Amino acid sequence: MQPDRGLREIIYKRKSTRSYTGEPVPQETLDAIRSYMARLVPLFAQIPVQMDILPAEEVRCMQPWKTPHFIAVSTEDSPDALMNVGFMLQQMDLYIQSLGLGACWVGLGRPRKALSDSLPHAILMPFGVAAEPVWREEKNQFNRRTPDEIADLPDLRLECARLAPSATNSQPWYFLHQGEQLHVYQVVQGPLKRMTLGKMNCIDMGIALCHLAIACDGEFTFTRSEAAPQQEGYTYIGTVPVP
Repeated sequence: MQPDRGLREIIYKRKSTRSYTGEPVPQETLDAIRSYMARLVPLFAQIPVQMDILPAEEVRCMQPWKTPHFIAVSTEDSPDALMNVGFMLQQMDLYIQSLGLGACWVGLGRPRKALSDSLPHAILMPFGVAAEPVWREEKNQFNRRTPDEIADLPDLRLECARLAPSATNSQPWYFLHQGEQLHVYQVVQGPLKRMTLGKMNCIDMGIALCHLAIACDGEFTFTRSEAAPQQEGYTYIGTVPVP
């Protein structure tokens, strides 16, 4: 299970685009995006996911952006399914930005017509020709927690995960080393934040794992361990072998 490592350089300069020209993306580029979408690597292969590119008129979105294109995603209503969506759709975010286009995660919106009769809507990703710079010019333009705030030990592989986007920049991840294993944790939010960030933070964890998978050498695997230690203020969500 290994997402496209060629996207790694985009991690260090990507940003969320919120201003678009409204110009349609050329059809050949849309075809390339659809082709890439068909090759996305899942975190959990057994979880069904439906994904499609929709024109703006087929989407209800509370954001007043002039993007003509949206990726809409439907999946099961479970933490693992949402984490899987984050893992997969972040590959699209990085790929779209590698084409020089802008993209952004949007939780406030949905297709006017459901993609699936059985799978609920999960998330939208508008994309298109940006009316602002697509990439950050300097790494210090990222507003992120320091490495020692997200992990117990220094680890260059975690720099990619540290730079991952998250809902309201909440950065809900923590990583704990134990021998040749890296245990992954999600912050436990208070009652009010759970109402607004509960679903989105599950997606955020998948986004961070996508970045980590791209950064890791060799085959990336994600497992569950009964021996994982508890971490105060966090919920254990899985383990990545890091030999």
